[in-house]
Amino acid sequence: MKSRLSLFVLGWFAFTDSYGATLTLKESFEAAKTNMESIKRAQTVVTQSEELKNQARAALLPRISAVGTHTNIDAPETSGNSAFTLTRQYSAALRLSQPLLRGGTLSAFDYAKENILLAKFREDSTELGLYQLVINSYYNLSIAQRDKKNVEELLKFSRERVKEIRGRTDIGRSRKGELVEAEAQLLTAESQYQQTLIRLTQAEQNFEFYTKLTPQEIGHLGELPKVPETLSELKQKLKARPDIQAAVQETKLADKQVSIAKGGHYPTLDLTANYYFDRTGVLASSDWDLGFALVIPLYQGGDVQATVRQAVAGKRIAELNSAETFRTAERDLSINYQNILQLQEQLKVLKKALAKAEEAYLLSKKDYKFGQVTNLDVLQSLNLFIETKRSYDSLVSLSHLNYKNLEALVGVLP
Repeated sequence: MKSRLSLFVLGWFAFTDSYGATLTLKESFEAAKTNMESIKRAQTVVTQSEELKNQARAALLPRISAVGTHTNIDAPETSGNSAFTLTRQYSAALRLSQPLLRGGTLSAFDYAKENILLAKFREDSTELGLYQLVINSYYNLSIAQRDKKNVEELLKFSRERVKEIRGRTDIGRSRKGELVEAEAQLLTAESQYQQTLIRLTQAEQNFEFYTKLTPQEIGHLGELPKVPETLSELKQKLKARPDIQAAVQETKLADKQVSIAKGGHYPTLDLTANYYFDRTGVLASSDWDLGFALVIPLYQGGDVQATVRQAVAGKRIAELNSAETFRTAERDLSINYQNILQLQEQLKVLKKALAKAEEAYLLSKKDYKFGQVTNLDVLQSLNLFIETKRSYDSLVSLSHLNYKNLEALVGVLP
C-alpha cells in the first residue's frame, strides 16, 4: 500500500500533466515585441534607410529654383551711357539644374536601396535575438517556480518529521539526538527555501523586464519533442537566418562602396537652364539661356585612389565578418544539437533515479518504524529524493529551453 507521500507525488504529476501553461512562450514573446526598445529602434532604422534612399534618388532628379540678383555699383568716371556700366543691375528667373553625369551617383542610389534590405534583415535579426532572450527568461522562470515548489515539499516533509520524532521522543521511543537531527534538517530546509525565493524574484524581474507582464504560473511543460531533422539538415537552414543574411548584405553594400569611390575618377556633366522674368543689361531682351558644365578630374592629390583602397579593404572586412558569422552559427548549432541529444538521455536516467529515490525514502520511513534504520537514514533518503526531484524538474525546463533555442538558431519564431 502506497503512503500519503506516494499518492501526493502521483497526484501532482497527474495534475501537472493535464494543466496547461497559464502563460505561453508565444504570448510572452508577443508582449516583449511591443515592449522592448530594441524592436522599435530597428523599425526606426528601416524608416531612416528609406529616407536615405529618397535622398539618393533626389541627387539624380532635376532641381527647380527661383533665383534673383540685385547689384548696385559705383559709376565709373568715363562710363557714359553704356549698358555694360549700369549702376543698378538685377535679374529674376526660374532655374533648372539637371545632373547628367556624376561619377558614383547611380551606385549611391543602388547602395541606398540595398541598405533598406540590410535594415530589414537587421530588424528580423533583432526580433530573433529578442526571442532568444525571452526563451531564456521564460524557462528560467519555470525552473525557479518548480524549484520553489520542490523546496516547499521538503519543508512540509521536514516539519512532519520533526512532529513525528517529537512525539516519539515524548514517549521515550526516540532519542533526543534524533529530534535535534530532524530540527536541524528543518532549519536547513528553511534556509534553502529563502534561497529559492531570491532566485524566483530574480527570474520574475528578468521576465518582466522583457515582457512587461506580471509573471504567472508557467505550469507543466510536457514531454520534450524529438528533433525531427539531422544536424546537416538543420545547417542547410542557417543561410536563411536574418543575421547571416544581414552579414551577406553588408558585403554587397561594401562592394557598392567600392563603385561609389571609383566614381571620383569620372567626369561630371550638368545641365543648367534659366528662364528670366526680368533682367537688365545687353541681354535684357533674351528670355532664356541653356548651358552645360563639364568637369574632368586630372589630379586630386591621390585622394580618390586612397578612398578606393579604403573601400576595397572595407569589402574584405565585410567578407571576413560574414564568414565568421556563418561559422559561429554552425558551431552554436552543433553544440546545441548535441546538448539536446545528451539531455534527452540524461532525462531518461534521472527519471529512473527519481523513482528509486522516492522508493528509498518510502522504505526508509517504513523501516524506521520497525527500528531497522536510524532517523539519520530517513533524513538522508528524504534529501536524496527532493534533490533528485529538483534536478529532474530543472533538467526538464533546461531541455525545453535548449530545444527552443535550437529552433531559434535556424531562424524559427513561435
